[in-house]
Amino acid sequence: MESFIFDSYHIDASKTVLSFVYFVGPARFEEKLYLPKPIPHGVDRGVLKQLLFNLHLALGISYWKMHCSPVIEIKSGKLTKEQSLFWELVYTKGLGEFYFRKNIDFRTLVSFPFMENAPIQAKELVLRKRQLVGIGGGKDSVVTWERLKKEGVQAMGLIIETQKKYFMIDELLTVGSIPVIRIRREMDTKLIDLKNDKTLYNGHVPISMIYAWIGLLGCILFDYSAFVVSNEKSADEGNTEHFGMKVNHQWSKSEEFEVALSFYLNTYVSPSLTYYSPLRQLTELEIVKEFIAYPQYFPVVSSCNRNFSVTSPLQGKRWCGQCPKCAFAFLLFAAHLPKEEVIKMFVKNLFDDATLLGTFKDLIGMGGLKPFECVGTFEESREAMKMIIKKGEFKIPEEIKI
Repeated sequence: MESFIFDSYHIDASKTVLSFVYFVGPARFEEKLYLPKPIPHGVDRGVLKQLLFNLHLALGISYWKMHCSPVIEIKSGKLTKEQSLFWELVYTKGLGEFYFRKNIDFRTLVSFPFMENAPIQAKELVLRKRQLVGIGGGKDSVVTWERLKKEGVQAMGLIIETQKKYFMIDELLTVGSIPVIRIRREMDTKLIDLKNDKTLYNGHVPISMIYAWIGLLGCILFDYSAFVVSNEKSADEGNTEHFGMKVNHQWSKSEEFEVALSFYLNTYVSPSLTYYSPLRQLTELEIVKEFIAYPQYFPVVSSCNRNFSVTSPLQGKRWCGQCPKCAFAFLLFAAHLPKEEVIKMFVKNLFDDATLLGTFKDLIGMGGLKPFECVGTFEESREAMKMIIKKGEFKIPEEIKI
C-alpha cells in the first residue's frame, strides 16, 4: 500500500487563493480555497501558519479515504503526540459511518506521525470582540443569527460554497438582512471524477469538521474572535456500532468534537479563538419551536442537502421531499405549525407519500437504523409524531402511528 502524503500548502501571489496538495504514490491532488479579499498584512504569521497546516490535515480526509492508507507522511508541518491523537480521533470517529458502510476494520488503521519535541506555538491575539456565524440556509443557523442579534452581538455571516455558488441562500440573506463573507472551496475535480471508481473507497466525511477549520481561518483573516456554529444536542446520538465504536453520522457536530476542537485550539493555535454552538443544549424540536417565531423565513429556508449537491442539485424547489432530512423536518414543522403552512413550505403532504413510510418508521424507531442524515433522536421524532396526532390536522398512515 502506497503512503498518503500531506505534501504542502501555498498562498498565491494575490493572497486570495490557498492551495493544499496531497499525494498518493504518483497521484497528485490539489484543493483550493478562494478568499473574498487578500490576506491582510496585519495577520499574525505564526497563527496563520498553524491554521493553514491544520486545515491541510482537515481537508485531506476526503483524499485519504479513497485508499485508507495506513502509512501517513506529513511534510507541511509537525505534530506533537497529543495533536496526532486529536487527528486520529477525527479520522476515526469522523469517518465512522464510512467505515461501517464499507465494513472497514479501522482499529489499527489510522496513525498520524508525531515528534516528541515538536514546538507548541499557541499565541494570544488581539481580535475584535465580534463573531463569525456559519450560515447554511437552514432553520438552525437562522435561530443562532436571530439570537445573537437580540443579544446585540456584533456578527457577520459566513457562507462556505463548495464547487458552486449557493444561490438558494441569497433570498434568506435578504429576508434576514444578514451580511456575509463568502469563501469558495474547490475540491480537486479528480476526486469527483473518481467517485464511481469501484477500486477506490467513496463515502461520508465529517464536513462540519472541515467547515470548522475554514471558519476559524476566516476569523483570523477578517478579525473575529469566535466562529459560531448551530449544532444541537440531538447530534450527540449515534446511529449504530462498528467494531465496538459508536457510529454517529453527526459526530463532527457533537459535543465531543466541540470540546476536543476547543481544547486543541486553545493549546496549539490560539487561546484568543473560540469555537462554539449556542444551540448545544437544545433538541431539534426545541429549535423549530424557536424558529417559528420568524415566519418571514418560512418561504426561503431549507435543510435539504440536495440544495448543495455537486452532482444532483435540486431544481426549482427548496425541499426534495424524498430524503430522511426532509421527512424529519416535515415532522418538526407539522408538530408546531398549522397544516396549511407546512404544506405550503414543502409543496406536498409527505404523509401521503407511500415511499416515505419506511423512512418515517426509521425516524421514530419502528424500523431499522436511524437514517445516516442530520436528523434528531428517536425520542424527539416520536414526540413530534405524538404532537401531530394530538393536533389532529394530518391523516397519519396506520403503519407509523404511535
